[in-house]
Amino acid sequence: MLEASPTTYELSSSLEGATPDAVLQRLLETSWSDRHDACVGFRYRLDIERERVAEGRFGFVILLNQKRLTERRQPYEFLLDTPFDASRFNFTRIDPAEIQLELCGPFPTTILINNSPVTVYHSLVVPDRQGQHSQVLTPAGIRVPFELLIRLPDRRYRIGYNSPGAQASVNHLHLHLLRIDTDLYVQHTELIPVRGIPMVHRLPNHLPAQGYCFVVRDPIRDLEPVCAGLRKLIGMLMEREMAHNLFWTWSHLEQGVEIRAFVFPRAKQCANKMACSFNTAFLELCGFVSVGEVSDYEQLTEDSIVQALREAQGDVYGTLGDLCAAGSSVDDGGSH
Repeated sequence: MLEASPTTYELSSSLEGATPDAVLQRLLETSWSDRHDACVGFRYRLDIERERVAEGRFGFVILLNQKRLTERRQPYEFLLDTPFDASRFNFTRIDPAEIQLELCGPFPTTILINNSPVTVYHSLVVPDRQGQHSQVLTPAGIRVPFELLIRLPDRRYRIGYNSPGAQASVNHLHLHLLRIDTDLYVQHTELIPVRGIPMVHRLPNHLPAQGYCFVVRDPIRDLEPVCAGLRKLIGMLMEREMAHNLFWTWSHLEQGVEIRAFVFPRAKQCANKMACSFNTAFLELCGFVSVGEVSDYEQLTEDSIVQALREAQGDVYGTLGDLCAAGSSVDDGGSH
């Protein structure tokens, strides 16, 4: 039996002494599973029909989930500077049964089911839901993913974000929380320090995606400057009208060694007019590809995926030439 109202849960206001919070994870998982099993709010029961790893050096994970293509809500078109529009679908208008948790604390955040899930426990993270922010990252939107990953005991949880013009489908600030059971190439790739910008690294040229990475090894020491750096970089991208995707992940799933926060700028915005089988968003850029057509599942190769990612991003390093100067001797052409 589902509860009549979502659970409210208090997050500690400080990371001092913060430890993995098994209660928080249990609440997230049971609230998702209860709704999924009872078919409350979901457009379909999650059914990964087939799964494989593409041959090659990057280990792209490819899943077939036809219902996500046929049953999901159709996205509507909007670009980076589109203001919030209360007359269009937004997360203040959802069925209350879709709300899993209300997280209280320094960054009030609502956790919703994603009613068209890609993986188990796929949820939406909506900072300050009643504030009705457009799909542009706020300081809270940058900070909350770190707060959640630090507290969830299971290191398989990841968080992603698509900006307007980069496959976002709803113009109301939200991020995606989901569990991915497989290692992705971005967790282990070498990172090249960017000269003159503390704590910023870029991805080597030989990787499928172009982007930047911030690393948190000691949350007490690193989190504030990393969040400040992310705010600065995203602000710069917004000034240049460059869409972007972000991805937060632990680098090691067995041990909490470091959190990597990736920023994937796009040299051109895309108009998200309709759902299609193979999108290029934060998951695909990081090596996790969910498709909705059998032909795509069977025919996609590492080369075709890499080509699609590079076409979607454009020449990011050429566009952001002032950011991509490497400041170390890391081999920029080696293999993964």
